Amino acid sequence: MNEPSRRQDPLALAVIGGAVALVVALGLFLVFSIRSQPEGPATASFPQQVRDAASRIVAEVRRELEPAPVAKPQPQAQARPPQQKPQPQPQQTTPQPAPGAKAPDPQRGRILLQPGRSWRYSVKVEPEAWKGITLTYRTVQEGNALGVRTDFRHAGGQSEFNLGVFAPGHPSHANTRFPGFFMYAAYLELPLQAGQKVSFGWHWQGKSPGSMKRFQGVVTAMEDVQLPGGILPAARIEGTLTYHEDGQFRGGARETIWFAPKVGQVVRILREGRVPDENLNRISAELVEYR
Repeated sequence: MNEPSRRQDPLALAVIGGAVALVVALGLFLVFSIRSQPEGPATASFPQQVRDAASRIVAEVRRELEPAPVAKPQPQAQARPPQQKPQPQPQQTTPQPAPGAKAPDPQRGRILLQPGRSWRYSVKVEPEAWKGITLTYRTVQEGNALGVRTDFRHAGGQSEFNLGVFAPGHPSHANTRFPGFFMYAAYLELPLQAGQKVSFGWHWQGKSPGSMKRFQGVVTAMEDVQLPGGILPAARIEGTLTYHEDGQFRGGARETIWFAPKVGQVVRILREGRVPDENLNRISAELVEYR
């Protein structure tokens, strides 16, 4: 393939013309200089200097006329894909309570008893209808419920019966009489503090479905109770136990209860007054053994 013709730059032509004129001037100068010099040995250095100067001028003219070398394109480096930054892994944290909310406290709420436990009480009554009375309660698992078995012993004999289910408001509490004080703990809520009001009740086996037995009291003190098995810190609750049938008052008594959270039960109780389901004026019970 033929290369395209070069177009001469005007500036380069001017430079060439000036160089030619300079060379001619130098030549004339040399001719007249040589002729005017006196006869003698020829000096070779001066014409040589002129020739060197003329060579440099021609070289400069050539450099001006030659096109500048075109830089060859360099191969571009292949672009690397951007490196993905590792995404931070979410840290697993323990859920915290919301602001203002309180974390659950295992010492709060209803009393939870374990199956296989037993509580034995010494009981005294006035008038003294029985002597040497003991009441022993045992907790047993009955499906999803916790049942209570009771052993009633005295100097003249003994009997065993099913007291009911340890749960607040359970229908089995209707026929409990005095041994039913063991169920009181199912209605209490921890923690107990001095000045706190306590109120609970259940159906009483009277003449109508509307018969109710209710305890209303207040925590009067937190104190240590001396028992046959040792000393236990307890909450003393003083109140009244009343019986109602079809809206009519049928009787009542004063009751003082000592509840010890360590054993989850009433550890001492004193009832004073005659009530419809007990023909006694005074009844007291005290915990003597816990297993």
